[in-house]
Amino acid sequence: MRGVLLMIVLVLFNACSRETCRDAVNPLPIELEVERLEEKLFQSQNASEVKSFLSENREFSNYFLDADQYPHDSILASRIFTLISNPSIDTLYAESVAAFESFEETVIEIEQALGRLKQYYPETTSPKVQTVVTGLYKDLFISNDHIMIGMDFFVGENATYKPLDIPNYILRRYDAEHLPSIVVKFISSQYAKPGKGDAMLTEMIDFGKAYYLLSKIMPCTPERILIGYTEEEWEDTFTYESIIWANFIQNKLLYETNHTIKQKFLAERPNVYEIGDKCPGRIGAWLGWQIVNAYAEKTGISVQQLMAETDHNKIFTQSGYKPG
Repeated sequence: MRGVLLMIVLVLFNACSRETCRDAVNPLPIELEVERLEEKLFQSQNASEVKSFLSENREFSNYFLDADQYPHDSILASRIFTLISNPSIDTLYAESVAAFESFEETVIEIEQALGRLKQYYPETTSPKVQTVVTGLYKDLFISNDHIMIGMDFFVGENATYKPLDIPNYILRRYDAEHLPSIVVKFISSQYAKPGKGDAMLTEMIDFGKAYYLLSKIMPCTPERILIGYTEEEWEDTFTYESIIWANFIQNKLLYETNHTIKQKFLAERPNVYEIGDKCPGRIGAWLGWQIVNAYAEKTGISVQQLMAETDHNKIFTQSGYKPG
C-alpha cells in the first residue's frame, strides 16, 4: 500500500501545474520510519504493561512524556493507565485515529519536503515519526531525529475535546492540513541564519528567510497555509500591503528595538490592532517574507546563499521593496 500511495503522490506532484505549485528542486529520496504508538499504548491491560511500554520506547517516554522528570517509571505508568482506562478517553482516541486516517499522505508530504531540503542541505536527516494519544498532554516534539505527534491536538475544528490553553486563533491551525508545514518549518528554520542586531527589521527578515525556504521545499502547499493565515487574511495582506508598509515607515518601526513593541507586530496575536482590526497577527513576519521574496527575485541569489546571509540591512536595501 505504501508503494502504491507513493506512486500516486509522485504522479500527482509531477502533474502539478504552475498555477498550483511553485518552481522547486526535485526531492531526493527520504523514507521516514513511522510508529503508531497509540495502538501499543492503548492495548495495555495494567500499569505494569504501560511501564514496559515506557521502557521499550525510552526516547519517546523522556522527550514527549517527560518520564525522566519522575523518580521512577511506575509513577508515570500508573497515571497513564488511569488515563487510558477512563471511558471518556474513548471519544478522544476514536476522533484522533479518524483524523489521522490519511496519515500516510501526511508522511509522504513531509518526506517530499525533507527530500527537497536535502537537495540544498545534504546533511538533512530522516527523523523517526511517532504518534500517540495522551489526553491532550503535549502537541509536538520535533528535532532532527524525532517527530513526535500528539494526535489528539490535531483532530480539527470538530473535535469534541480541545486543549484549553491554546486560543482559537492559533488552534484553527491544529489540523491535518497545517501539520506537515508546522513540522517541516521547525526542521528547516535552523538553516536560516539569524541576522545581526536586535532591530525589528532584522527579526522580520529572520522570519522571512524561514518562510522563503519553506515555500521552496513545500511548493504545492498554499503559502497562506505555510504562515497559518486564513484565506481572507492572506488576501487582505496583499490588498492593504501599501497601508501596512506605510504604518511601519510612518511609525519608524523598522529599527525599533523595544521588545514589547516588536512583539506587537511579530508575535502571535489575533490581530495587530495598531494597524487595523482586520490586520492579522505576525504581520511583521509576513512583511519580512515579502522583502526576502523581492530580494531573491532581484538578485537571483541561491537559496543557500540567502539563508547564510546575516546582513539583513543589505537584504532590505537591495530588495528595493516598496509596495504601492
